[in-house]
Amino acid sequence: MAFLSRAILSLSIALSSTTALAQKPCDVELRHGLIITDDVIRIVDKGQTRVQINNNNQLFIRGYWVDLGDDESKVLEQFSQGIRQTVPELVNLATDGVNLGLSAIEQVVEGMSDKEPEVLKTQLQYVERALMDKFKRGDDFFFIAPQSLSQIDDFFTKEISQKIHSAVHGSLGAILVSLGDAFKSREGNIEDRINDMGQRMDIITKEIDKSLQKKADQLELKASEYCEYLNTLDVTESRLQAIVPGMADFDLVQIKS
Repeated sequence: MAFLSRAILSLSIALSSTTALAQKPCDVELRHGLIITDDVIRIVDKGQTRVQINNNNQLFIRGYWVDLGDDESKVLEQFSQGIRQTVPELVNLATDGVNLGLSAIEQVVEGMSDKEPEVLKTQLQYVERALMDKFKRGDDFFFIAPQSLSQIDDFFTKEISQKIHSAVHGSLGAILVSLGDAFKSREGNIEDRINDMGQRMDIITKEIDKSLQKKADQLELKASEYCEYLNTLDVTESRLQAIVPGMADFDLVQIKS
């Protein structure tokens, strides 16, 4: 039990350390969702596309094409490029950090039992669903939901962390039952299996720590850049709203401080 507690604690601390570094104080809010593909950016509100930018130079608002002059097109391109330079990387870093943690948990559990408990699969689905409500990526798209970027840390260290704890602790009970059944049926020496689990978990935990520390260093380096990019994006958006008033109805970036 002690080695399991140490492994869980180590994993939790590593995850918390990683995500805590992901965001330094930066009071920025995305007021609408964004879907980004190679050719199209969609600003989404309540499941509906409100603004669409095709190939960085063609603008639709509420489904209607907006005819732009050369100067207006240049500002639209700057706005579009600003989104592309910032949001996909945010989504990548957010999903990479959590997926690494989920993969680590599965490794730990598989090292402890012959089969993965059903409760773990169910709990990890809850974790993935919570993550995908905020951040999602596919082979050809990125999605980020409306949210305060200054609260991303809380999302990971509180909501996601709690769900991960539930997954691990829920699996523990199933694993111990499995071990007890194996001992009763004399399928193996339970002490040897526990010792083997402890060794596996020690190795896996050290590898998790290394991977998460590397990720934390990357996030720390990027943290200050996000504020600069988003502040620049807000300025560009304001310029675009001044020349295309319809864009003001779907103000994307809001700087609170």
